Amino acid sequence: MKRVFPYVSILRLPAVLAGLFVAQNHLFNSFVHLSPNFFLFQFIFITFSLGMLLYAPAMFFKKFGRFIYLIAVSLAVAAVFISQYLYFLYFGGFMQASALKYANQAGAVSSTISVLITPAIAIFLLQFFVIFAWVFAEEKKIAKRTPPLKKEKVILAAILVFTTIFSYGIVLFGDGKGWNKITHFSRTIRELNSFVYSPNNAIERTGIFNYYAGDVIGYVFRKTKLTPEDIALVEVWEEGRPDLKQNKYFGAAKGKNLIIIQVESLENAVLFQKIDSEEITPNLNKLAKEGLYFDNYYTQVGPGNTADAEFVTMNSLYSLPNTVAFIDFAHNTYNALPSLLKQNGYHTYSLHADVPTFWNRSNIYPGLGYEKTYSKADYDIPKGSGFEYMSDGEFFTQSQPKMSEFASPYLATFITLSSHTPFVVPEKWKTLRIPENAPYSETQKNYLQSIHYTDMAIGDFIAALKTNDTYKNSLIAIYGDHGNLGGISEAMGTSTSKAFAELRTSNVPLIILNSSLPKKTYHLPGSHLDFYPTVANLLGVTPTATLFGQDLVGKSHRVTIRNAYSRAITAILEETLAYKNFNETGTFENGECLKMPEQTTLPLSDCQKMYEEELAATNASDLIIKGNLISKISNSQYPISNN
Repeated sequence: MKRVFPYVSILRLPAVLAGLFVAQNHLFNSFVHLSPNFFLFQFIFITFSLGMLLYAPAMFFKKFGRFIYLIAVSLAVAAVFISQYLYFLYFGGFMQASALKYANQAGAVSSTISVLITPAIAIFLLQFFVIFAWVFAEEKKIAKRTPPLKKEKVILAAILVFTTIFSYGIVLFGDGKGWNKITHFSRTIRELNSFVYSPNNAIERTGIFNYYAGDVIGYVFRKTKLTPEDIALVEVWEEGRPDLKQNKYFGAAKGKNLIIIQVESLENAVLFQKIDSEEITPNLNKLAKEGLYFDNYYTQVGPGNTADAEFVTMNSLYSLPNTVAFIDFAHNTYNALPSLLKQNGYHTYSLHADVPTFWNRSNIYPGLGYEKTYSKADYDIPKGSGFEYMSDGEFFTQSQPKMSEFASPYLATFITLSSHTPFVVPEKWKTLRIPENAPYSETQKNYLQSIHYTDMAIGDFIAALKTNDTYKNSLIAIYGDHGNLGGISEAMGTSTSKAFAELRTSNVPLIILNSSLPKKTYHLPGSHLDFYPTVANLLGVTPTATLFGQDLVGKSHRVTIRNAYSRAITAILEETLAYKNFNETGTFENGECLKMPEQTTLPLSDCQKMYEEELAATNASDLIIKGNLISKISNSQYPISNN
């Protein structure tokens, strides 16, 4: 029993520091308006385990070495807490490991940082006070103690390792997918810093230090260094990329504001559809008839859904399979649409009513070229509204005074929320009359009610813009970000879809409005990839040489859809030709070639050239993002031709 005390007593200080570490993590969450809530036990357990993992190795050092080790670890801990706290105060988000390459720019904002420093930061320096106080009080006692034996250190190390594995195992298996994460370990490592939606959930569950440690590990293991073969593939794409076509509407909206509305889960299947003679989307139907309406337009999202739709639309780059560019490549250099317009005299604004960390927007938006972002803190949810989040009606209503202060010309992007899953709309706003015996599931009925409500909110917003000069002085684009995943296209019986059935859930509408444009419906295939070059042409602005899309008003288009988690091409669509794959692993031979729109079978070889071109393009886009090559290829000349 005597031998228990030497190595137990030597862990008292690390245990105290680990307890302080738990408190610091908890206070950090409080400072940034997060709370462990239902995850309190897990939060305490895993942060204490990490604290012991950080501080307990001091037992392997002798007296002076132990002191130096604890000070070094404390410096690292303080640095993470303070840098993350200041980053949150400045950007409204949490710092990623990939942002460290810009640390040399901190001097440019040093005056701002100094203003952000508050007494609260002292909380993250308390470990130094504890260490010095402990050493001073225990110095003579420590000198008289018998140091722990080697085998005792081994026992303690084993206990520490077991406790750490157990605590992280709770997190690993907590979502019911633990075994899959073990059997697909390489994927788990790659996805360590790809927290779904927002880092908030990870920080609430495990603390800021665990979040940052996971992000650093994910960043280290993520493949970003390209091989000579990878570079060669990008160069081949550069040499063979098609001309950027300009049509007769080039500059038709020159100098106009650009207002973009990205509508949550809006499928084209609900436009011009009725339930008991009542239109589901009466306002969008009317707007589609007032401008350019693209009914054969598709989303190309990966695991990032809404974020991927935004990424593809703003960059004309493909979404990445099995990862989310908004998260894993937030600090790349991009030549996004907001950046292009900013270079051409525009002011750029983003408006959405969620927290700025949602989909990591607070980190990626500055690099996309946004000057000002309005988010949840800039809006007030009326009491008794019945909506869990800001309703689209209130969102647009409260956005209008903000717009009146925008300097023209401007870009303003709006992202709606009310038609997001689980499609919960208060009873008073369920104004679409759906018969009880209608052949829809409850989820589908809720979706139809939510999209009917959002349609009303958009209609009111456009009507408000028409009461002043905003409407006539703006180019307005409205599009769906992705499908609703509830089988609504099948339920609506949209058998007349311009694409084959496999693409129906990817079919979203695009409507572009401006008084100088004709009222016309385009049936040619197009996608989010084509949005950027289309509006750039309408605004009379020549984009950079980094776009993979084409102007939708041109003659020939192609849509390529990939599996969200593999690199497999699952579908390619042209006006007269289509290819679809029957295997998500994606080898060309497992596909079928079709003549469109008849959908009659053709020899597979008829689609081979098209397939190889799209495979090369999607691979090049992936490599450009992963290798951060945008600045390299944007310096090359972009061939332009008249269409």
